[in-house]
Amino acid sequence: MPKWLVLSLTALILWGIWGVILKIASRQIPSWKNLYIASNSAVILALIAIFLLDVHGMKLSFKSFSWGFLAGLLGTLGYIFLVLGLEVGGKASIVIALTSIYPAITAFLSRYFLRERLTVLQWIGIIMAVFAIVLLSLGSSGE
Repeated sequence: MPKWLVLSLTALILWGIWGVILKIASRQIPSWKNLYIASNSAVILALIAIFLLDVHGMKLSFKSFSWGFLAGLLGTLGYIFLVLGLEVGGKASIVIALTSIYPAITAFLSRYFLRERLTVLQWIGIIMAVFAIVLLSLGSSGE
């Protein structure tokens, strides 16, 4: 099995568990405290990873740092809205599934900004993912 596939499947499993844990946390911790805890956990984990991977000595240009910072900013803003969606009564099974089709937006934007191409089969997969979200949300009125 290719290394990228193993890593991707690991992320899939971790994010699947994360969605349930996030909903449990949103019932017990106000969203801003939850964000604070999660963000600090991410920083601590990132520092440990940098230390363990021995890349802490690499040099970053302002441009490369800016791209990384923007990615983190957008990811954090997305996380805030996801947590708020759960906090105001969204079902984890719907909110997490809906936000999990963000790769469709990535694929669309990658076509224009990165010159990447998707096959017809991949486009069909994206359409099916969107259709799946519609089916999941039918008849749902929150919690």
